Amino acid sequence: MSYYNLLRQVFLMTWLWCIFAGFYLVAYSFWLPRILVSLPLVILALVVTLALGLGLLLEGFSRAIRLQTGSSLRGLPSRRTWILLGGVVLLAYVSVYLPPGGRVVAHWPLDLGITVMSGIIMVFYGVFNK
Repeated sequence: MSYYNLLRQVFLMTWLWCIFAGFYLVAYSFWLPRILVSLPLVILALVVTLALGLGLLLEGFSRAIRLQTGSSLRGLPSRRTWILLGGVVLLAYVSVYLPPGGRVVAHWPLDLGITVMSGIIMVFYGVFNK
């Protein structure tokens, strides 16, 4: 198997990228009080971020269970829309890394890399995947 095919298979693992994106969206919801100052804005962003993150986690784990057992949990309604919105919101969190004081944890380059890759892949899946 060539490296190209191996890399292609990794990027086509929808379940894996949904889990990554969902995990990071849920994790980033804890940053919201530190990022935003308006309580209504924090609550709105928290609800949207958690809903998208938990939805993507459900979708990712459902697909993984389907691969493992042949049966699955119920997936998301309008899956492509959830995936697309999750990717867009995930990419919006990249702005946290841009200011010099934006680092929240020591391993931020890894978080930044996974955030960018997951966000781009989620947007790609939302637009092009059937």
